[in-house]
Amino acid sequence: MNYEKRICCFIDILGFKKHINQTVNIDGEDDIKKIKKIKSILELSKNITDDLGFCKSKCITYFSDSIVISYKYNEPSQLFYTLLDLLYVSFELANKGFLIRGGVSIGKLIHTSELIFGPALVEAYEIESKKAKFPRIIVDEEVIKNGLEHRKNINSEKDENESIMNILSLDNDGMYYIDYITKSSSEFDDIEFGLYDYIESLRNNFFLNYNNENIEVKEKLDWLKTKLNLHIKQIRENVKNPIFSSEVVEYYSTLKEI
Repeated sequence: MNYEKRICCFIDILGFKKHINQTVNIDGEDDIKKIKKIKSILELSKNITDDLGFCKSKCITYFSDSIVISYKYNEPSQLFYTLLDLLYVSFELANKGFLIRGGVSIGKLIHTSELIFGPALVEAYEIESKKAKFPRIIVDEEVIKNGLEHRKNINSEKDENESIMNILSLDNDGMYYIDYITKSSSEFDDIEFGLYDYIESLRNNFFLNYNNENIEVKEKLDWLKTKLNLHIKQIRENVKNPIFSSEVVEYYSTLKEI
């Protein structure tokens, strides 16, 4: 058995231990409501990512609060579809009160329904655990470069690049991450008003109890808060454009920074 050159995505739900601890009450009784919520989150994550689509080499492994997705490096346009899935799962889980972190690497890997090991997995895990730091999925630049080289249409580099960059943003530390904060509009049922509801959902999910969190958690939330506040400022500027109705302008005028 030899290694294959594969793209490897390692995804982890942050604070999962805390969420699990909360499924048991002080008196030792099971909190059925919270157990069902954990179950629904894990099922949602699986449903979003468990779509092989047209990719012949895609493999997925689920264990506890982690997901590993991989595919052969030369699958045409698969990077875009995989990043889109990861954007969707990041958005949906954040909307429900769960943040995720991850790393996407390229390298040697063996990944089957029974086995998974190799340097690419180690690198993806190290990106997640050591480089990502905050609630974000970091995508290695070599992965992006490889994705542009292996596209369906050899004449579509510009379109493919735009599609990929419509999912990613470059962070202050020079690393690309899947931007579920400012590039998630495709997930809204209502394009005009959905963004407001999403930001309020993140506010309520992660910042109502901010003062009671430990320093490590606050560091992660501070990153999220900075991104959200910058986005809110941009939204306020955007709605000044005359293309927006007075109703939209008035609606977003009540959107406050965190």
